[in-house]
Amino acid sequence: TEIFFPKPLIHIKPKEVRFSSKKEKILDFQSNKELKSKPLLNLEQFNLFLNGKKEELYNKLVQYSDEYPKFETDLRTSVEIDRKKLSSKEGQLFSYYPKFLDETTRIVFFIKILNQSNFDQFESEQVLKDVFEIGFGKKKSSGYGQFETIGNIDDFTGFQEPEKQNGFVSLGNYLPSPDDNIKSESKYDFIVKYGRLGEEKSLSENPFKKPIILFVAGSVFYSDIVKEFYGRIANLSESNPEAVQFGIPFMLNCNLVP
Repeated sequence: TEIFFPKPLIHIKPKEVRFSSKKEKILDFQSNKELKSKPLLNLEQFNLFLNGKKEELYNKLVQYSDEYPKFETDLRTSVEIDRKKLSSKEGQLFSYYPKFLDETTRIVFFIKILNQSNFDQFESEQVLKDVFEIGFGKKKSSGYGQFETIGNIDDFTGFQEPEKQNGFVSLGNYLPSPDDNIKSESKYDFIVKYGRLGEEKSLSENPFKKPIILFVAGSVFYSDIVKEFYGRIANLSESNPEAVQFGIPFMLNCNLVP
């Protein structure tokens, strides 16, 4: 079984090359185009990135020819539900393209346990399994966000974080904290999340959460502070102070090379 990770948002090609002919320039262009089409890194490639070995990483990516795991998609049509009458709205059909996994692909969740005693005391492993089986997210009533958990939580020792560290990479949506001390030369992409309250709170007078900007998985940040975790939790609802946005994803410290 091979595990894949989001490709970090950095310029992987180690150095610019001067070409002696137009043919060499065209071949290099095609190679760069193919490189950009590779969205994931396997564990060996990801560890090369963590340790700042860009030239080795570039060569591994260029040579890699196996097929990447991917999500399948399909056209679905549903009817809008009137939340007050709890019945379908007449003539309110809409179409969408959900993503799902094929039979050979699995999702792996990485959990960084900072306090084993608290993790055990709150029975966190069982809580996570219950959430996965029940489902989570805005479409959980339609069966989305549900996972079959296979086995128990196992220790993973495959990451090779370097001794020399000058930044970190995010493997999930990240909401910076002022004490993360991230630098302006960081490389990132972001989304704007427009959330709303769920369950019975969705029927409240103001079910909408404040919009929030989150940096996506694969974003890399320069920082002169080494921490066990980065990010913060923010309240996004004026009517419900218990509704929060979790912005502390799984992070790994790394050696970022310009």
